[in-house]
Amino acid sequence: MQLTPIKKFQPLALCLLFAAPLAGAQPSHSFLKNKHFVYAGIYHQNGDLVAESRRGLAEPVEFEFDNLGIDDAYTSAMLDYHYRLSERWKVSAAYYRFTDGARGQRFNQDINWEGQEFSAGVALNIDWNLDTYIVDVMYNIKRTDNFELSVGGGLHAVDVELTVAGEVTVEGAGGREVGAGQTARGSLLAPLPNLRATGFYAFNDKWAVQGTLGWLSLGYDDYDGDFSYLHLRTQYDINDTIGVSLGYQYVDVDVTEELRLGFRRFDMAFDGITAAVTFAF
Repeated sequence: MQLTPIKKFQPLALCLLFAAPLAGAQPSHSFLKNKHFVYAGIYHQNGDLVAESRRGLAEPVEFEFDNLGIDDAYTSAMLDYHYRLSERWKVSAAYYRFTDGARGQRFNQDINWEGQEFSAGVALNIDWNLDTYIVDVMYNIKRTDNFELSVGGGLHAVDVELTVAGEVTVEGAGGREVGAGQTARGSLLAPLPNLRATGFYAFNDKWAVQGTLGWLSLGYDDYDGDFSYLHLRTQYDINDTIGVSLGYQYVDVDVTEELRLGFRRFDMAFDGITAAVTFAF
């Protein structure tokens, strides 16, 4: 992937995660005072995708954004929710998606995508949809009136589908018509475990910063996956209930599913700006 590697942000992220609170007690921020905290907004992301599949004795087929001329920018709705179970424990959940496609792609050789043959020269329509779900359980290892450091883990589930459809041209009395031909879908729902660390620091009762790091590389059952995650954001409270947030998020997921007669693999990376309205109650 060509997106900025997560390691370039480690110094800044570590400052957010491990910086000790400044001298003197600060007013507590709504994120630390309330049981429920919701981020509802958008994620304007740049995406990169490599999708690969092989069935039977056929040669592996690979689709890549860069080679398909797909626009790699997409703005998605994003929802992030935190719930405090106790002084030490909390859970969080997040959701966002990416969808894009290309029309009229032609290949100079026959291809086999998910067991379906497409002849060389046939115009292909390619659609890609990805939904991402994150659920974590976190433990607060340090907490003051204006600072919190948490570690934990959970699941980062990716539900991805790449559909390839051939176009059929029909010449008739009504003229030339283009319709849908053969269609093949490659999909994967992979729950990838992850480890997390989150740091939150409130400068006062209005302004705060938060950083989250996530990572894991693991193989289980028929899946083999790598996951990297970084989200840095600032928050401003308009009042005790409503605020605004602006941040930067980076996600990289590479997962392979072994099949009885082949495999399918999706290598996905996204980075971009997050903007949200926050609700504390």
